[in-house]
Amino acid sequence: MLKAKSNLIRKGIEMAEKLTQIIVPKFKDECSLSKGVEVRDLLKVRKEAVLYVQPCVSERGKLMADVELKRDEAKAQLIDPATLCSMLEVHRRRFAELKCSPSLGVAKIKFKGREISIFKNGKLKIQRALDKEEILKVANSISRLVWGAVICDVCGEPTINCASGKCGRCMVKEKALTVRLDELPNAELLIEGYSNLRNAIEALKLEGGRNEFEKALQTARYLALFFAAEAPDKETAGLGLILLGEAERVGKG
Repeated sequence: MLKAKSNLIRKGIEMAEKLTQIIVPKFKDECSLSKGVEVRDLLKVRKEAVLYVQPCVSERGKLMADVELKRDEAKAQLIDPATLCSMLEVHRRRFAELKCSPSLGVAKIKFKGREISIFKNGKLKIQRALDKEEILKVANSISRLVWGAVICDVCGEPTINCASGKCGRCMVKEKALTVRLDELPNAELLIEGYSNLRNAIEALKLEGGRNEFEKALQTARYLALFFAAEAPDKETAGLGLILLGEAERVGKG
């Protein structure tokens, strides 16, 4: 067993060293995975995306704000609550506090000293921010973390199902894109994520490898979401969501 695990680790290292490019599916322009939920983009569509900014009642010198991620005013629900809790759970290690209720459709987190509430209608309440610039920065980071839970306009399912191919309607099947990893910022996160996904698959072949499988799969999920959150633009961030979709598919399959 020890030798088998050593071989598994070696294979993961070899994969990380050899992985220089990936082939990813192309998604329809109307799919949420292509559109994203960037606050910067939403502000180009409607200035009301930032509903209001005012001083914090509880802390002098700090600001609080309400931000709406949705594009369509008529859309009552933007986020699938169960998927939202699942996405935030993947990133739990980076939060000082996480509370999420699928039944209420609301999550509350403490992230980098800021208190943030996330609602299923797409509203974010950000408290204890330093200035308006930080409000937008925090809102964009959170939008990436909840992206997989956003309900897609094409298939009506959470965007993570688009990324994994589960919905079956968002991928342009006859087209695929080749992405060179050495051209990406923070590429090491993506490479290590794919390495851990491969380790998870290999672990299932080992007797008693279930614990190794769960550990490697969870690491792959975390790195995928971390990459998405830190990427400089939504196109690059989408690669993290695609890896997360692959990890979800492996976890359920």
